[in-house]
Amino acid sequence: MQSLRSETKAEDAAEQSPGDACANAVLDVAPPVVRAIRKMMREHRLPELSVPQFRTMSLLNFCPDASLSTVADYVGSSLPAASRMIEGLVAKNLVCRSQCCKDRRQVSLKLTPVGRAAFLESRQATRLQLEQRLSVLSPDQKEAVIEAMQCLGEVFGSDARLTSGFPIGSSKDIDLNE
Repeated sequence: MQSLRSETKAEDAAEQSPGDACANAVLDVAPPVVRAIRKMMREHRLPELSVPQFRTMSLLNFCPDASLSTVADYVGSSLPAASRMIEGLVAKNLVCRSQCCKDRRQVSLKLTPVGRAAFLESRQATRLQLEQRLSVLSPDQKEAVIEAMQCLGEVFGSDARLTSGFPIGSSKDIDLNE
């Protein structure tokens, strides 16, 4: 059955336009990559954090001063549920709330130094695990992955910047606070 699927994919790829082939490649590869990264991040998060809490910390790391509405949208929850979740993170001294400088009716959320250190430690452990998984690629393949990520960042925007010094999607980033 597996070889039949491989043959069908190969035949379909031969008949596809470059745009179709590119879209199909992203649809085929992105979900398992994201699942693997999420699994690695969950393995390295603070044990007392839920996955939505950890995702919120990720958002706040890349988008300091996010609003409660932004957090709710990002984790796919209601405003009351997001508020309760933030309350838990504040109680653990991982997130702090302050009045938004642009609108006094809104709160601005950011990681505390403890929260940022915990998030960065988890991210570093995940990065090392991901680096190990990618070690099977040749230097040319790794460069191709970097270029592909830059292209995708320009098209879709990015929550982060590559640590190698060049921005991803810097002119087209999505403002998560809108």
